[in-house]
Order: sequence, then C-alpha cells, then structure tokens
Amino acid sequence: MSLLALACNLSSENAPPTLVPNLPAVTPRATLGYATPSSEQLPQVTPGEQVRIEAELYNLLQQVQSDRLMMHIDALQSFHTRHVNSSQTDPNRGIGAAYNYIMGQFEAIQAQAAANFIVTYQEFDTYFNSIQTVQRNPIAYIQGTEQEAKTIIIGAHYDSRTWDLNDATSYAPGADDNGSGVAAVLELARILSQRPQRTSVMFVLFASEEVNRQGSKAFVAQYLRPNNIDIIGMINLDTIGSYNTSDGTIHDAEIRLFSDGDATNQSGSRHLARTIRFIAENQEAVGLRVNLIPASDRDGRYGDHFSFAEAGYPAVRFIEAVEDAPNREGADTIEQIEPAYLVKTTQTVLAVVVALSEGPRPPRDTVLREAGSAPDGRPMYNLVWSHVPGAAGYIVALRRPGSLVYDQQFSVVENESGAWERYGEYDGIAVAAVDANGMIGPLSEEITVRR
Repeated sequence: MSLLALACNLSSENAPPTLVPNLPAVTPRATLGYATPSSEQLPQVTPGEQVRIEAELYNLLQQVQSDRLMMHIDALQSFHTRHVNSSQTDPNRGIGAAYNYIMGQFEAIQAQAAANFIVTYQEFDTYFNSIQTVQRNPIAYIQGTEQEAKTIIIGAHYDSRTWDLNDATSYAPGADDNGSGVAAVLELARILSQRPQRTSVMFVLFASEEVNRQGSKAFVAQYLRPNNIDIIGMINLDTIGSYNTSDGTIHDAEIRLFSDGDATNQSGSRHLARTIRFIAENQEAVGLRVNLIPASDRDGRYGDHFSFAEAGYPAVRFIEAVEDAPNREGADTIEQIEPAYLVKTTQTVLAVVVALSEGPRPPRDTVLREAGSAPDGRPMYNLVWSHVPGAAGYIVALRRPGSLVYDQQFSVVENESGAWERYGEYDGIAVAAVDANGMIGPLSEEITVRR
C-alpha cells in the first residue's frame, strides 16, 4: 500500500508511510588485493561517467550546513532538560518545548519541499519513576516515486537525562546525546525533501529512549506493525557530533556502525551494515571511514535500533568514533560538539541514504552454478542473477572466511561473472547493480559456496 493511499485514509496525526532503501554510487573500485580477478574483470564504468556522478554527489553533500546543525543543537539545549517527566506545557523548557521545536522544523521543511513531504506524529504512554505521561514521536516522510516502494527509516531520540536518571528538573543539555542525531535527521529531511526519491524515506524522532527505549518500542509495536509498513532497514543516529575522548585523543576520520548479528556474523541487520559500509567505500565523496563493529552496541549500552532488531527488522546504529563518557549527561553541552565532524557524519549518512533511495534495485535469484573444473582440478562456478532494469553493469562483492566485511570486489557488464575456480575461498558473495551514470544500488542477499 502506498503512503499516499494511507494518508488519504488517516488523519494527519496518524498517517503512516511505506519506504525502501537504494544506494548511490561512484564507479566501483577494488578494495583489497586479495585474490584479485584478472584485469579484464575490473569495473566497466568509464572515467567520464564517474566524474559526473562524483560531481553530483559532491554538490549534494555540500548542502549540509554546519550553522543549521549547530542551530538545532543550541535550541534543544536551551530547553534545559528533555527528560520524559519534564514539562509538557512550558513553551521554553522541557520535553514539550523540544517536541514543538521539532514539529515546527518539520513543518517548515514541508512548506519548502519539492518532494511529497508529509508530517505527522504518534502518541504513546510512557511509564517511568512511578509517573505516567503521554509522549510523542514526531514523524515525517517522503513518498517515493517507485511503485510498491518499501521503507528506509532514519531515526534519533530527542529526550535527554542528567546524571540521576530519575531527576526530571536538573540541567540535562543532551547536546551530543542526542541533539547531534536530531540535528542530522532534520538536516537530512531538509535536503532530501528537495528532490524526488525513488523509494520512500521516513524520519522519526523518538521520545523516551533514555528510559528503556519506550518511544521506539511503541513506534514498532503500535505504528510500524499495525500499518504494515514494509521496511528494508532502520538507521539510528545517536551521539555523532564529537571526535575526541576526555584525554584529548582525536579520531576524526571514521564513524562506528553497530548491528545485531549471530555467532556466524549473519542477520538482516548485519547485512544492512555491510551494505552501508560497501556503499561508503565505493563513494569517493564520503569523508569518513565506516568502522563496522561486530556487536549490537557497546557493552551494557543500547539504542533505538534495538527495538527494530528485536522485532525482526534490519537496523543499525551510527555513533562517533570514540567514547567521551565524562562529557555526557549533565556535562553534555554544545561546547563538546565538533561542527566539522558533525558535518562529515551527516554527509556520510546522506551519501548512503541517497544511494539506498536512488540506486538500481538489488539483483535477485543470485546463484552459483557449477561450471566444470579448473586445470588444477578445483571446481569452477559461474555466478548468475536476474537482470536488473536500468543496470549498465554489476559489482561482485566477496567476503573472506571469518571477515566481517566485504574484502574484495570486481565488476562485470552482464548478469553473470563467468566461470571462476576461487569462489570456494569466500564465506559470502553478494552483487550490486550499477546504472549508466555510475550509481550503485543495494547489495543482493548474500550467498555462500556449498563446500
């Protein structure tokens, strides 16, 4: 069901959406020299096409404005606290003031949007410290142009806390945790709303994350599932604005990406994380390295992506490269934010989302077919898949045994790789389509060789 159909049948307060991810890309490039296929198998996209896509992506990323990001954080910090048990009615202080600010920003984007940008919200009950309150999740979405578009959700929590979690009145600025994530979501919504999206994109700001993720749990159970919103994945932006530790150690060249996975490193969330890293590695315009971590989150910590993964939806969390625990809670002020780094983290997510939203669809029916034997007796396989409409070529991504990420890639023009005896050396194989402009799409489901 399309978002527009849903919007016609529901009030503006409850209208749900349906969205999916796609990937933008630049010409694929081999990432490692391990078992590199012969030179004739390397990418077929021409340099001129790659320059054109790089220029388009570069210009889009330059739309991320540091002043806007910092303006949002400053406004959120000015509400003194965004604790779930703080004021709902004071126009200048508390969680209610923060909600009104976010909704005002969404409505301002809606007024200027070129795409079909819809604003709504979800109400839900929160119970904390023997107090029941009604909290609200602001929601906005862009209806995709593709028929039966699925959903990619970009989320962040907007509540904050001080050192004492039960304290609803003391100063809890929440600049980095998680004013930075809220600012990025608002900036992504502003930029993406200015161009049609092939698939739909939803932006959600969650209340009550600090009190056992009650906001995102309510969203999944009371909004996502009842409205049958079919999603490809959820990207959680939580604490993305600082690059140094309290001792001054700086890590400004990467951002961490967490995802749920089992002992064999397999899950929908883990594949989404690998896809995101694959996209980022293939886009020269992305300024940060995506460091994929083999865990759901840091030890003993959690984020709103947990609520999605627990319900069976692929979900990941972006977080800054290093921890800065002493500068959290009551000390988490805007002075701790590194504007240039926040711009880069926002640009990295933007590049990934544009790719997920606008690239060609992932190949289907990917299989390895036996193709005889090599001269040394090793079995050969031909990797084949269904042709993707609009694809000018494909990238084959290879993951070595025990590796968390795709280590190797090569590209082909047709929807098959040709016979090769070295597929058996890899734990995972996936394929992405590339269009005539050099834009990459999402990776197919991963397959393995039957050894």
